[in-house]
Amino acid sequence: MTEKSYALILRNLSSDYYHNHIGFEEYRQQRRIILDQIDAEMNAHVSKADQPDEPDSSSIFMQTLSFFKNRDIGQ
Repeated sequence: MTEKSYALILRNLSSDYYHNHIGFEEYRQQRRIILDQIDAEMNAHVSKADQPDEPDSSSIFMQTLSFFKNRDIGQ
């Protein structure tokens, strides 16, 4: 979507809230969806709140390195 389209959508949403066509909670929910879409499209970034929790893979990597580093190569 273009920047003008997002601006128009946000303007219409604000207008609906201002004229009491939607409540505050609905306004915030819809605004969040729109802003997340803008963030994903413009920054190619997904917020951490939307990502599932995964174990730290760097920790496993470091454990593997320390295992091989501490092995006696002569045996």
